[in-house]
Formats: sequence, structure tokens, C-alpha cells
Amino acid sequence: MLRSLPRLAALCLAAWPALAAAQDDASPTPLPMTAPLLGAASNFGQGVQPGMLRNAVALGVTDLRDGLNWGLAQTRADAYDFSDPRAAYPRDVLDAGLRLSLTLNWGNPLWEGGDTPVTPEGIAAFGRFAGALARQYPGLDAVEIGNEFNSADFLRGPLETASATARAEAHAALLAAAAQALRAEDPDIRLLGGASHSIPLGYLWAVLDAGGAAHMDALAMHPYTTPPEQLARQVAVLRRHPQAASLPIEITEFGSADPAAAAGYMLRDYCQMALSGVTRAVWYPLNPRGDGLVPLLTADGRITGAGLAFRIITGEFAGREVRDAAPDPFTYGCRFGEDTMLLWGAPRELRVADGIELRDPEGRALAPPYALSRETPLILRGTTGGIDIGKGVELGPQRLIADSFDQFGYPAADGSRPEGDPFERFLRIDGREAPLATMPGQEAGGTLWTPYLGEPGQRPLRLTADQLLPGGSAAHPVEIVHRWTAPEAMRVALTAHFDVAARSEDGITVALTLNGEEIAAEESGGVIEIAPPPMSLAAGDVFEITVGPGGSAAGDVTQYHITLRAP
Repeated sequence: MLRSLPRLAALCLAAWPALAAAQDDASPTPLPMTAPLLGAASNFGQGVQPGMLRNAVALGVTDLRDGLNWGLAQTRADAYDFSDPRAAYPRDVLDAGLRLSLTLNWGNPLWEGGDTPVTPEGIAAFGRFAGALARQYPGLDAVEIGNEFNSADFLRGPLETASATARAEAHAALLAAAAQALRAEDPDIRLLGGASHSIPLGYLWAVLDAGGAAHMDALAMHPYTTPPEQLARQVAVLRRHPQAASLPIEITEFGSADPAAAAGYMLRDYCQMALSGVTRAVWYPLNPRGDGLVPLLTADGRITGAGLAFRIITGEFAGREVRDAAPDPFTYGCRFGEDTMLLWGAPRELRVADGIELRDPEGRALAPPYALSRETPLILRGTTGGIDIGKGVELGPQRLIADSFDQFGYPAADGSRPEGDPFERFLRIDGREAPLATMPGQEAGGTLWTPYLGEPGQRPLRLTADQLLPGGSAAHPVEIVHRWTAPEAMRVALTAHFDVAARSEDGITVALTLNGEEIAAEESGGVIEIAPPPMSLAAGDVFEITVGPGGSAAGDVTQYHITLRAP
């Protein structure tokens, strides 16, 4: 039974009964805290690349994710032919001693004109092909069904314009057919399902509700749109579905388009995946794809900055016991074993004892003074023994008091306020306060593909850890409010930063009040910065930061960050 919910959250769930059932609190089976295997996404299935496999092995790659074109390997309904180099390469990978997972996507012109199969005949043929693949390549580690199946980019035919629910049901049917054939050939082969771009619970929960969980060994996702620091929170919402509570998760693609930041991004995301119970992660790509994402190796085999970080992870982190090393909400980190740590977060000084070495994300040795950064994690290794915060590692004073990004949380299924979030986050509609509910993402057209805070009657209004979109109009505004109450007498410096998208028609309005009295207000597009002089507060004093539309909310997608710190 669905537990009691605030009226607005209940309305959201009633709009999609399958999701309502998914909101029951589950009791997840504890997952082993072991740092995941790290692999790489190759593209041998798209053509022969002389020397690339050898270079991958030299880098330390032990696990590859690739694909194999069904239409290439089956041009007759009664026969399979894997002689084309683009279909024969799995033997080379397996013979080299690497683990290999294959993604099965696209259709076959022999069935439904090459569209993604939706008919019983096409689905059955797809299942038979999966079985033939396992028969052809014994020792194959896993088969992933579909690629970003919740997106139209990798679908053909009727599913291109179908709803997320219809795609989920079609995906579950393909999973069932592939599972039957694969397991008949090789009971040990793993089947990966979900195959989603981002973490769209509207789609993923629908896959589970359609019976997909019975046929998959792990749920596969590509969380490109989730900042590393928000991954664990979104996975926790995913696990509210009873069938996702203990289902293994594999991140079969993650990557960065910034060559200068890719190594640090990989380390940050890997750490948060480990703390989320992810069992396998795959960096995209191994070698250049022409899509702007940073590879591990250049076309001529040179190791990139991302490749250097990859080598550190596979050599020093993967497979080790991992624990959360974060000492407070504004700092992030992982401790791998007893002697290795990764740390980043709000800037402050860091000191270490003798016998502790520090490196940057690409493995270069660092010299003091040391400081934390939000983007560039530090790698710490104890050369003479174990390390931890307070055990050879000392952090300078933390001046942050509250942070809208670091302490963002999702209301529970019963609507209760998320633990650890010092902000009350709610709507003000024509002056009336209304709660924000946890929305699953991709539950309706035009919604985000990650969990977010919203209200079903106010789409596309939304609030995430770093983005907001108000609703309504100047005449009838639907405003997003952050309220913070001083827990004790203190002196506080507040900064509220907003960056409005260029497509906004007329900007947003921002107002800051203290105990109901307006102390700052601005209406503009572009960048808005609210930063009054530091103030002395009494216990119980209340700040409110209110964001509303200008003339209309059209295009008012806004990046935001609100902080309170000791001056």
C-alpha cells in the first residue's frame, strides 16, 4: 500500500499508477562496499583499428564494452555469419584475456524493415540472435540489451516517437527474449537491462514494472546529466522501487568533454559510484569517436590525461574495500583500503603528516601548500601506514554553514523533509505556500531525465541541486523559495548566484528577505549575484531567497548556487 503522501505528491503518482507503487519505501539489501571494476568503451564493432587492442592492454584495460551489428551477422533468416572483421573481433578480445560485454542494438532488415523490433516475430528473432552470439563467443561476460533505449537517438521505427512507458515495455520484451536464448546457451552470461541515458526513473521503474527485473542481472545506466556529487542521492531514489532495492547497477558509459578536467571528473564520479554500490563502470570512450568526449588513448596510441587517471583507478582503487571519507557535507572523498584516499570539496587548507604523498588526478606529485578544490580531487597515499581524516590528514577550518548544492536532498515517499538539508525548499503560488515533491524524471514529455523536485500541475517547473525553473507569469507567479533559519546566534555572509539561460524571454526575479523584510531584489536575465554585507543574526532569524518569472517563465532555466558561510 502507498503510504500517506502530501496532496501534490499523491497527484503526481496518481498520474502514473505504476510509479505510485514504486514509491513504497523498500529495505535495500546491503551492497558490498567494494570499489567497482573499471572498463572502457571500445568501438571495434565499427571497424578494424590496428594496434588499439594492444595499446589498451598496455594501458591496463581488462574490461571492454563494445557492440555487434545484428544486421551484419545475419543476412539470411536461417543462418549467421560472423566472418566480417566487425563481427569477428570479439574472439581477438577474448583471446587477449580481456572481459567483454556486447551491446545489442539496432534492428535487422529481415524483420520489420530494420526497425527496433516490436512484433512477436521480430522480438523472437532478436532473442535467437542473442543466443547465437553466446554460442559463437563462449566466455563472453555480458550482453547489454539496447543502447540509451529511453532516447530516440538509438531507436528506429514506431518506438522513436513512443512514450517512455511504451519504450520500457518494448525493452522488457526484448530482455525476456534475449534472456531465454542466452541462458540456454550459457547460464553464466550476464544480461544488462535498462540501458538508459541519464537516470530517468519514469522509464527505469516502468521497465521493472513491466517484468524487466526478472530477466536482468544488472541495471545499466549512462548518468551523463548527473553531477558526480549528486549520484548517490539519485541512486537512493532509484532504489525506492522494491525491485531495484538490491539490483546491481552498472554504469556502462560515463565521460567528459573537457580534456583539462576529464581526469578529475573520472576520479570524482568513480568515488561516488563506489559509494552508491555500483559494481562496474565503463569510461566512454577508449579511443576517439569524433563526438568530443575525451578518450583514454589518442588515435596513435598516446595516453591522455583521462588515461592516466584510468591507470591509477585500475591499479590502486578497483576491487579494494571503499569507505566514505567525507568529514562534512561540503567535502567529498573515498578511502580505498587503509592507505589511499581521494578528497575534494569546498576550498580549504589541507595538511598531512610525514609519510603521506599527494598527487593530482593525472598522478603528478604535488608539493605543499595543499588545498581542497571542488573540481580537482587530491590523491593521498600513506607510504608507511594507514591514513584517515585526523590520522595523518588535517583539514583547515570549514567556514561553510549551508550550501544549496552540497546539501540538496529528495523528500521521502511520505513527503518528509530530506535529512541533512538545512533549506526548506517549496513553492509560493500567488502568495500561497505549496510543497515540492520528488518527481521521478522522464515521467512526462518535457521533463528532466533525472529525479527532480516539482509539482505535477506545474510542469515544466523544476528544482535540482544546481538548476531551477520557476513557473507562471508576472501576474500569477509560481515562485521557488529557499528558506533558511539560523539555528543559533551567529554572523553570516550569504551569496546567491543565478545564471539565466540565454533563451529566457525576459529573465527572472530574485528577492532576498530577512524576517520578511526585503533586503535585496533584482530582475534580469544573464547573471544575477545577491551578496549583501555579512549580518549578525539571532537564533530563529529567517532568510528567504525567492525566484520567480519575469513577464513569463518561458526559457527561464537557471543555474543557481546559494551559500551561507562564516565571514
